[in-house]
Amino acid sequence: MAFLNWRAKKRLSFLFLFLAFFVFLVVFVVYFSKSEPTCFDKEKNQNEEDIDCGGPCISCVVNPKDIIVLWTRVFKTSEGVYEVASLIKNPNLFYGIPVLKYTFKVYDSANILVSIKEGQTFINPQDEFLIFFTGVETGKREVAKAFVEVEPLSDWKYVAEKMPSLVVSDKNFSNSPFPVMRVRLFNESLFSVENIFATIVLYDDEENVTAISSTVVDFIQGRANRDIVFTWQTPFEKEPVSSKIFTRINLID
Repeated sequence: MAFLNWRAKKRLSFLFLFLAFFVFLVVFVVYFSKSEPTCFDKEKNQNEEDIDCGGPCISCVVNPKDIIVLWTRVFKTSEGVYEVASLIKNPNLFYGIPVLKYTFKVYDSANILVSIKEGQTFINPQDEFLIFFTGVETGKREVAKAFVEVEPLSDWKYVAEKMPSLVVSDKNFSNSPFPVMRVRLFNESLFSVENIFATIVLYDDEENVTAISSTVVDFIQGRANRDIVFTWQTPFEKEPVSSKIFTRINLID
């Protein structure tokens, strides 16, 4: 009886070895016979956002909405020197652009082009942000208006990350000896936020934009405050009545 048990165990061992070899052989054949993933294999692979789109393939965005230029303004800072700025909005909920290239064109009162400035930035989903240049020199020409142009937008990317909540908890303005706006930002998230682009817009009593300024905050720890400062070169003839602060980090890199 013990001999029969030993023979049965031996046969069972051979059966297990055979099955293991068969499974290994099937996995080997399937793995090495499978073709490399492509953007046309009708499968969601290679970090694609959907089947054959996103990631290394073409964007999954279908008819994305154009970005909106809410306004463009010119600010005189000294004789022959100006700042130019535009407030931009991205209405797309989940898509941004790694690189947005733009061009400012500045004109005098005779509608003559006096300056061209080119730059680039990123766009987050549902982003509302300022692009601007300081120190735009025009010689003796008085600037009357400016326009911003953006290159055709095609490189849309899906962005799953959300902008952390940064709340303005306090603001304090002083106009002498030079204008300073001190702002306290509170990071509501549990984690540190790094490389924060902060921009402030000042308004008069009729809600006209009167000045802008920007700074970069290296980091704010989670559930912590950070004091930041915005400055201008010369005192304002009329102190601002209100202000709005825009904060953003690059969610696409």
